[in-house]
Amino acid sequence: MPRVPLIFLSALVLFAAVAAGLLWNRGDLRTVSAPTEPAQTPAAPDSGTADVGGPFALTDQFGVRRTDADFRGKFMLVFFGYTFCPDVCPTTLAIEAEALDKLGARANRIAPIFITVDPKRDTQEKLKAYLASFDARPAGARPNFVGLTGSESEIAETAKAYRVYYQAHLDGRTENGADYSIDHTGNIYLMSPEGKFVAYYSQGILADEMAADLMRRLSAG
Repeated sequence: MPRVPLIFLSALVLFAAVAAGLLWNRGDLRTVSAPTEPAQTPAAPDSGTADVGGPFALTDQFGVRRTDADFRGKFMLVFFGYTFCPDVCPTTLAIEAEALDKLGARANRIAPIFITVDPKRDTQEKLKAYLASFDARPAGARPNFVGLTGSESEIAETAKAYRVYYQAHLDGRTENGADYSIDHTGNIYLMSPEGKFVAYYSQGILADEMAADLMRRLSAG
């Protein structure tokens, strides 16, 4: 059997070490970002002790200062997105609205909250016009969406409390960077009437699935 040159063996060892290091680094990077994107399942298991959520003080689409304490006594459905979002946000909000419609009067025990991750463009007027399209329904059938915006630091602090990731990307169509998209976590967070984390609903959940899970939790509570 021919002998393998020593220099060739050394090269193989070096290559294996580099490859292992790259794989470890990739996994490490994914571990850092993964908490903002849980596994894609219809509804996460109950986890009232999870470190998700916290106090916030933001401004709604009508110019009213709102805090998390304003929603005590109701479940909160909290979703982070932005009005220029091309697909995920409108799809998610439409599914959420349909699920709430299916609950009938029980939906009045839930506060659907949309928090922008794009406060630079999402003014109060922009949020008001955007969310109105998801509130087209008979009066009193279900609660309206509460749109919240604020300063960039206020949004960043709130997103951090909910473990929400977001990152802007310039589209390159303008020199001043006016056109950009934002990658962001696509989960909806369900918070208890006491403001504690209950569960999350992943992107892609069906309205029937969300409605059934919410009905179960409302009945239990």
